[in-house]
Amino acid sequence: MRLSPDGNYIAMTAPFKGKAHLVVQGIDGNNTVAIPPVGKSDIAWFHWVNNNRLVLSFAFTSKRDRNLVRETRLYAIDRDGTNVTAMVLPKTLRNQVNKFAKIAVPTQIQDDVIDWLPGDPDHFLLSIDSDLDGKNEVRKINVNTGRFKELISGFRGIQNYTTDQNHNLRLGWGYDPVNPTQFNFIYYDSAAKSWTSVKNSSWGKQGLYPIAFTENPQIAYASGLSKKGKYGIFQIDLTKGTVLKTIFLNETVDYDDLIYDPANNVPVGVQYTLDHAEAFYWDKTFEKLQNSIDRTLPNTVNRIVSRIPERQQFLIYSSSDVEPGVYYFLDMKKKNMQFISETMPGLNPDNLAPMKPIQYEARDGLNIPAYLTLPRSGPKKNLPFVIFPHGGPGARDKQQFDYFAQFFSSRGYGVLQPNFRGSEGYGKRFLKLGKRQWGGTMQDDVTDGVAYLVKNGIADPKRICIVGASYGGYAAMMGAIKTPDLYRCAASINGVLDLISLINSDKGYVGGKAWVRSMGLSGESAQLVSPLHQAEKIKIPVLIIQAKDDFRVPYKQAVHMVDVLESRKKDVRFVTLPSGDHALDTAEARAQTLAALEGFLRKHIGK
Repeated sequence: MRLSPDGNYIAMTAPFKGKAHLVVQGIDGNNTVAIPPVGKSDIAWFHWVNNNRLVLSFAFTSKRDRNLVRETRLYAIDRDGTNVTAMVLPKTLRNQVNKFAKIAVPTQIQDDVIDWLPGDPDHFLLSIDSDLDGKNEVRKINVNTGRFKELISGFRGIQNYTTDQNHNLRLGWGYDPVNPTQFNFIYYDSAAKSWTSVKNSSWGKQGLYPIAFTENPQIAYASGLSKKGKYGIFQIDLTKGTVLKTIFLNETVDYDDLIYDPANNVPVGVQYTLDHAEAFYWDKTFEKLQNSIDRTLPNTVNRIVSRIPERQQFLIYSSSDVEPGVYYFLDMKKKNMQFISETMPGLNPDNLAPMKPIQYEARDGLNIPAYLTLPRSGPKKNLPFVIFPHGGPGARDKQQFDYFAQFFSSRGYGVLQPNFRGSEGYGKRFLKLGKRQWGGTMQDDVTDGVAYLVKNGIADPKRICIVGASYGGYAAMMGAIKTPDLYRCAASINGVLDLISLINSDKGYVGGKAWVRSMGLSGESAQLVSPLHQAEKIKIPVLIIQAKDDFRVPYKQAVHMVDVLESRKKDVRFVTLPSGDHALDTAEARAQTLAALEGFLRKHIGK
């Protein structure tokens, strides 16, 4: 949900027939309009540009060069659902002709908005490679017509831009065209009226990189490592190349993201996660407001998602591990906060299972953070268990609402979500320990989590199943391969099953050559840790769930894996998802996935 700039209207995405629609209505609940997604696309996000006009990003899966990819299209629409206008017009048709196929080819990603220009209700800035020359230009686009002025034509390797607090283009970053595995930063010097590379400055050599600006466009907020190996926020002088001071640093975890004032997109603080999300504000007004909200809504993570400065009105989003999410409307003048809506009506927090942060020791002595979710009622010992490693692998689980964990626990299963080495958020060393450890120590950390549960009598050793999505699906299959006697069953949801194929295809994408360096197992061939190529070792029942329009892991990987397992007379069940892509982003895909998991788990580890 988001409030219009004047606070008179509210817009939200809401499900209808399994897909998210944009719903706009008056703040009093009247004048409701529902706007559907276009064709097979989904509404990825929306934004109020002015009191009457919204910009929407539509996302969909398509095929390019025989590969499935995610594409986006950008449109503007009036709040009453009329006057739909494309926001990305071609320069010329000639510039959008693929030189190999000789046909018109639209730009794949069209929704990289740099700045909404809060003081200009008719324009915004967009970064896009519309002429497919490998350089992102920046357009100033009229939200009513789509017509634009090109501010810069772009630079080789520079794919991202940001503005200063005066909304002037100030910084660009991407890869170095000479050395594509290295980052490059360019800065616009107003005095010299030119762009220059700043990657070799003293702060660059210290591993810092700018991410936002202070009121002074010469001074930036930068992300970087502390001496204790955790990522924090610093202030740097971009022209002098010096580090000025430390803004935020936690000795235990990295920072997550900057927190921005939703009214003008000025950075006011930083979010970090110990177990659940925390906030640190350098803006004292926001700090005071946050403290007031937290006292009113205790035991939840509360964030300001819309702010109407003139009226002192706010839209608050509140959530926790047992609260999927609730929106509140806060009026500071009236000293009143009122409930607006639940994000998942019908899920009562009193019936959901809390996530418990734990730590266990891996076989080499490394402490592994994890989350334990046990059924709300009934015994807490000797439970059937689902081991649920996260995707990424460079991601992490947190103490927040997880519909998979809640689904499993509601069916009587305990759930372990380990943040194995290679998970983000715990510093550079912990992340680096996972590099090229696919099927190696990252997998061992998951295995050692099972040992912890069994040793402490929490899990029934004869009723444990490993389930995961994306990289987690890979870990589930490798669990069945490396430790087949540990699990009764394994399930992969859009999991990486053919590691060799994925490495080869990823090399062809921008930044892919650098990314694939972290994949595989150090000192071993990819074949040794590719589930497809080690399928003969699987002895337990497996469930493979795969979306046909998955743009990250090709559907053919699952088909090939199932063919190999069936040819070897393995116990395998295959579920095809007609929709939902890699993230299961349709209700149909999620329901089909959970139903398949429910039957599979009941059969193999149920009571």
